[in-house]
Amino acid sequence: MNVATIKYYDVANGPGVRVSLYVSGCRNRCKGCFNKETWDFNYGRPFSKEDEDAILKGMEPDYIKGFSLLGGDPFEPENQLALVEFMERLKAAYPNKTVWAYTGYDFERDLLTGKKGDIDVTMRLLKCIDVLVDGRFVEELKNPNLLFRGSSNQRIILVRQSLERDEVVKLVAFTPRLYIRAFNLCDEAALFDILGDKDTMKYVEPPFDRKRTAEWLKGFCMAEGNAYAVEHRESGKLVGYVMCKPAGADRRELGWIFHRDCLRQGYAFEAVSAVIDHVFAELGVFEVTASAVECNEASIALMRKLGMKFTGSEKEGQTLLMSYAKNKGNK
Repeated sequence: MNVATIKYYDVANGPGVRVSLYVSGCRNRCKGCFNKETWDFNYGRPFSKEDEDAILKGMEPDYIKGFSLLGGDPFEPENQLALVEFMERLKAAYPNKTVWAYTGYDFERDLLTGKKGDIDVTMRLLKCIDVLVDGRFVEELKNPNLLFRGSSNQRIILVRQSLERDEVVKLVAFTPRLYIRAFNLCDEAALFDILGDKDTMKYVEPPFDRKRTAEWLKGFCMAEGNAYAVEHRESGKLVGYVMCKPAGADRRELGWIFHRDCLRQGYAFEAVSAVIDHVFAELGVFEVTASAVECNEASIALMRKLGMKFTGSEKEGQTLLMSYAKNKGNK
């Protein structure tokens, strides 16, 4: 395998400052590719033991948050064979630093089916990767505002979670402590633990039973895509739920509910802030709104902390609903 280049201070291909390895060789040859020279398997120079050692040395500083693997395409069969032992070595040396990888191939159709080389090698390589950005670059779908990817068809996949749950787990946004991701069927029990708790639901509505939770998950959260799961990165626990429902052509209505054990730890502010950044940057949204009953002081304080402004109140039965909004201009 040839290496096109190694960057020791990369900030464009994953969160934080990273070491990035660009390999040579790609059969996808996407129109508009920013790195056409790496299509050629002979571009650059052979990847050596000295390169491996230099990368591992470059990963040592605390300010280096992880490693990114791209090209070219690291999942070309020839490249997989050349990379797998090195990647296992790197992951063993730095288990707490994230590994991101980029491929033009499809996670389920190409990689998990063994269409791209030896399936055992592919699985070994995937188990070294925390986050995979998959799919061909499509020039017509290019969007410079997207999170760490070039076109809107490309997905950001949490690999370990996807392999463990046998479902593709798609990442939407992240913070130092949290993943904000799409919901999956396997979230039902954890979601019920949140929505089924009467104290947690005190200011929202009566607690859900298990049947309603399942229906809500499959319909509102997944089929309609109106809510995001908030997962604790270290423990993998579902700690909360953020509603992000269309409320007009360029507006989203937000709402949030967090597990009773996760209150007063800053998770809601962290997660909702990331969702607001996501919808403003990636979804073309101009304004987000939220509301809470007058006596829900914690939610009202959070809306203010998020920079949302009071827009009015409305009587609902015996309670007064307080509404707030924030637009892209005052982000």
